[in-house]
Amino acid sequence: MPECRDALTRPHIKPTGAGDPQPNPAMDERGIRLNLKKHTPESEVQAVVDSIEQWLPENSDQTIAVLVPRNTGGVEVVEELKKRKIEYVELTNSSNSTRMAAGALANVLAYLADPSSPAKLSRTYQVWRRAWRDDDGFKGLYTHVSDLVRRVKQVEDYLFPAGEQPDDWLAGLRKSEPAEALTELEAFREVVRRWQGTTLLPIDQMVLTLAQELFTEPADLALAHKLALVLRQAANDHRDWRLPELTAELGVIAKNERRFIGFSADDSGFNSESHKGKVVVTTMHKAKGLEWDRVYLMSVNNYDFPSLQPFDNYISEKWFVRGSLNLEAEALAQLEALVNGTEFDWYEEGLATQRARVDYVRERLRLFYVAITRARRELLVSWNTGRRGDAQPSLPLQALAGK
Repeated sequence: MPECRDALTRPHIKPTGAGDPQPNPAMDERGIRLNLKKHTPESEVQAVVDSIEQWLPENSDQTIAVLVPRNTGGVEVVEELKKRKIEYVELTNSSNSTRMAAGALANVLAYLADPSSPAKLSRTYQVWRRAWRDDDGFKGLYTHVSDLVRRVKQVEDYLFPAGEQPDDWLAGLRKSEPAEALTELEAFREVVRRWQGTTLLPIDQMVLTLAQELFTEPADLALAHKLALVLRQAANDHRDWRLPELTAELGVIAKNERRFIGFSADDSGFNSESHKGKVVVTTMHKAKGLEWDRVYLMSVNNYDFPSLQPFDNYISEKWFVRGSLNLEAEALAQLEALVNGTEFDWYEEGLATQRARVDYVRERLRLFYVAITRARRELLVSWNTGRRGDAQPSLPLQALAGK
């Protein structure tokens, strides 16, 4: 559209000289692959990881990255790489190690906020013994005990039985369960009793006390200290919040919904050359200034990269809002009218939404350009149909592909 054609200006870039120690990569158009094949979000992830799995063995001395428009897409790629045991480095809102530590604390706090829940108690056991989850020697016991805890009818009968009475849940298992399972249940019971005592502490001291038992790595312990400070600040800002609300704050970090810088190398600093043979997964925004030999650009559809076409959808416009209005943009326009006019004498519904669309399209076009320029040798671009299944390949992608 004409309103967006000047979003990019001609870059003032000159080729490096003949004697430059970092020469320009050799020109080879075969390294550019614009894939217009129709994918669902799930099948696009599978196709990209399939390609990576085939390419990596013979190119372990090169750098590779998967760039996604949003953090959620990056998490899905990481999960598939983990399943296939492909080494990766994650640069999204928070690193995987940060989310794992926050998630471990959040699960324990969730149980302590709801101590009568067998399901939450079982998840707490899984956190406590998480090192056993992938250990062939302990995996069977881990799964069995976790299932036993989940099937407790009254948690109090397990944690605080009144002697060897019929209501002592653990005593009832002595004839049917192996000794190792009973020993494990007794050990876990002592741990939970100890952890329940931390609920009398302020939230920051509670988190630090739990962290001493949950973590051994210095980075995780340092992260727990940082999380404790965040929760203490939240408690100070919201005097009416109790443990359930404070636990939800940790959940936001664990689910990658909020930017949180931890203490791993991937959080604090990054050099793409230090990760040859590993798949770097990050957002297109965060990739600025970095380059890789091979780059995958994912989800280049008309939702993540709209172009003011009649069938485009916009992230700031909800399908259930009348006229697909951008409520934030319209509200700001109404406030501006109130400040600068006597009434809504110069506010016209929909104009602010249209201006917001133009601004967003221009920004996304610039982002697409930046993402393309992150590739030194090979560039592979794909798209998907989105969560609702109605997205199309973006107009810039179609134009580059000559469609």
